[in-house]
Amino acid sequence: MKNKILYLLLLTAFIGYSQEKPTDSIKTKSFKIDGYFGFNGNINDKTNLNKKLSNANLPELDSFVPELTFGLNYFGQKYSGDIEFGFLFAKPAEGNNEMKYRGFNTRMRVHYNVVNQEKFAFTAGLSLAYLGNQYDIYSKNNTIDLNDLEPNNNSGHVNITNQMLYFGPSVSMYLFKKSSFQVKVNAGYELGLTRGRYQSEFGSILNNVNESGNNRFVFGITLL
Repeated sequence: MKNKILYLLLLTAFIGYSQEKPTDSIKTKSFKIDGYFGFNGNINDKTNLNKKLSNANLPELDSFVPELTFGLNYFGQKYSGDIEFGFLFAKPAEGNNEMKYRGFNTRMRVHYNVVNQEKFAFTAGLSLAYLGNQYDIYSKNNTIDLNDLEPNNNSGHVNITNQMLYFGPSVSMYLFKKSSFQVKVNAGYELGLTRGRYQSEFGSILNNVNESGNNRFVFGITLL
């Protein structure tokens, strides 16, 4: 009789362990990594460079600059985030002058999942971004004579670059989580941490300005 009771206890313990093991396995794999692409909008109307351009009657960079993005998104039970790469482009004009702006952005978000439901999630946390900018300002009527390539005889083109480091709060909403068409909406306010002074590959910069305090609002939508 004692042997039968011992056998039943061992069998019960084994069955209980067998039922718990899959649950533990699911918990260790309860995260998801997705590649994505999307679109961001960057809003910033307080650059010191724009003041210099305005004083010279040259085209200014618009307050709104579009950004094409791609990256990897992580979503777990409690935490989520992403690593994002973005390309910015704008081509404003003023009179006979034109500007070609290009930027490359790298951003990382780390969020806590405030709401995590089957089809919807809301997350909040911080973002860190590094942005490299290149500005080419030139005359639309500029010509280059291949028979006269002496640099002193060719003008009408200004090239400047700078880099900025940003940090600030951000939030995200995940929509249609269970469908094959998942959407993530991001928003954040990023504080400019570095001075962002300007350089040029083709000369020295005089009367330089910095972009410390050059904050920006960022919003975007991505498809996971």
